[in-house]
Amino acid sequence: MSVSYSSEATLDSATWVAVLLSERDVAGQIPINFVTNPAVSLTAACFGDGLYDKTAATQCISNLLSVGYRRLILDIYWSVEHRTWTFCPVNIPTTADVTLSAYTSTMSSSSTTSTVTSISTESASASASASTTTEAADATVTGYKDSQGETVFELGPYRCTSDLDLYTISQILVGYFQSTTSREETFTTWLALNLHVAGSDSAPTEPASAVTGDDLPKKETERAGAYLGTVLRDYIYTPAQLAKDRSNLNESWYEVDTSYMPIVEYYTIHTDESGQQSTPDGWPSAKYIQFAKSDRVLVEYGSVDPQLAEYDLSQDEDDIFRPHYMSSGVKISTAENGTVTAGCLYEPGATAVSQANSSWATSQIPVTDGLSIESTMGSITNVIAGITACGISPMLNSTLFDQNAGANVEHYRNVSLSSSWAWAVGEPQGAGTGGGTNGEPAFDRCSIMDLSLEGRWRATNCTEVRRGACRIGNSPFAWTVTNATAKYSEISESCPPGSTLAVPRTGLENTYLYKQLLSEDSTVLDSTSSDPALHEIFLDFNCIDITSCWVTGGAQATCPYANNPQQLERKTVLVSVVAGVVICVIFALTVFVKCNTNRRNSRRRRRVIEGWEYEGVPS
Repeated sequence: MSVSYSSEATLDSATWVAVLLSERDVAGQIPINFVTNPAVSLTAACFGDGLYDKTAATQCISNLLSVGYRRLILDIYWSVEHRTWTFCPVNIPTTADVTLSAYTSTMSSSSTTSTVTSISTESASASASASTTTEAADATVTGYKDSQGETVFELGPYRCTSDLDLYTISQILVGYFQSTTSREETFTTWLALNLHVAGSDSAPTEPASAVTGDDLPKKETERAGAYLGTVLRDYIYTPAQLAKDRSNLNESWYEVDTSYMPIVEYYTIHTDESGQQSTPDGWPSAKYIQFAKSDRVLVEYGSVDPQLAEYDLSQDEDDIFRPHYMSSGVKISTAENGTVTAGCLYEPGATAVSQANSSWATSQIPVTDGLSIESTMGSITNVIAGITACGISPMLNSTLFDQNAGANVEHYRNVSLSSSWAWAVGEPQGAGTGGGTNGEPAFDRCSIMDLSLEGRWRATNCTEVRRGACRIGNSPFAWTVTNATAKYSEISESCPPGSTLAVPRTGLENTYLYKQLLSEDSTVLDSTSSDPALHEIFLDFNCIDITSCWVTGGAQATCPYANNPQQLERKTVLVSVVAGVVICVIFALTVFVKCNTNRRNSRRRRRVIEGWEYEGVPS
């Protein structure tokens, strides 16, 4: 049976497509550890109601990927009895004899109505080392069938299917990567694994027992890192690859197309006597990973429970980054309007990255309970704007309004969209319009920073006369402004000596430019002036060549991944088609695998390949 997906919303907004692509592309050469991306805890966003169902989880995770979450935090639990990593916090009982009772009732959810059936287990075997209690034997376990016919066991506050494990998340990711192969659809994903031990099914609310000796994950197929490294081998960028790339930059980052090379001002470089360069702390750029290496995902360990203190993580160090290697928590304080009052990584006067180090900076989004949806979302979006402007990736660790992202993705989508650091709301305008005539730029094709919008960007006519933002040398944080005003095609000539027309590439760079422009004399720039020429500044960012494809390099720069002006607009239509094809493929694989399995052994179950579905991006 195929999985039922919602098709009420698709990626049908040309404006949002332009936001996603332009912010990805402008930051494409910045080392990935300095680029902010929205993060989300799957426990909060998908399992906040205690339901760990494979079908529902697949829908939820797919939704989160589709609306722009790039960092997924996953809590997984080691089940000694089943020798596997599962999503369920409680061990699924092993049932030797299951009989269905005679009574049934209906249970409604947001999208389906399922038959609920009491399940009686005559016997349940459990590993002696997994729990000190054995009362689970001869216990009665209740549950029901989900929309796919899988048994959902009711285990205290949790409801779990037995087929939701690392295989599920790996196949969702593989399906996502296979469905987003074009250059304009390719984004990098990060996965953080928090390791726990599954509790006893006889005492589901009690802490799990420590796992030692042979009960620990031993085999390569049991170790989380080794397993994901194998299943995702065609897509994963590993610690081993990073170490190799760092050891000889001449044969790694510097050997590719110059547009893929990471910006050197963001990391330390050592040069030996032979001229070979290396780095002890550098990271590749997203363009290097995505396009030069054709990789899509990086995986790290997060927290590890004390019950797994003897688990040797070093065995997986070639595949999975060590705990918190790609995350650095930052404690922040915010005002009611969302302004970050403490913890911001902006340092006035800094010109070098080492003076305002935002490497892998993350911070949880504070969510206030008890407010209306409008007030809560307004508060959240303001805080996220402040966090990203400080160079910090926002992380959602709350179930929004008691609804998970599978049942209602809208709230989670709005949080993800709020992590955009560049464009003002509703910008860039004209993203879906055609080109100009007689070689003239079309309206809404050049970007300006608007000081009256706290440094956010807008699209404007390239023939407007404005000042320009100029980067001093190659410094990420040092900026100046042109003395003269001119059209976009001519403004670069007015940059002071030692500087060039440029565009901020991260939220933190954008903040440095904004603060610098605010410090200019009011006769040059004034954020409160009614004269646009005093609060609008040209950036080196335009889509003159092809609609929605924003590029740097002046008026003659060309789009690197589209061959005609309609290609990016067609993408919003093709997304729905691709989603439909994916669903058909999933259905065909499901039928094939189930039929093949049933023919071999009607009593043996086999997991079915899952896919990935686009779900909802707003206008």
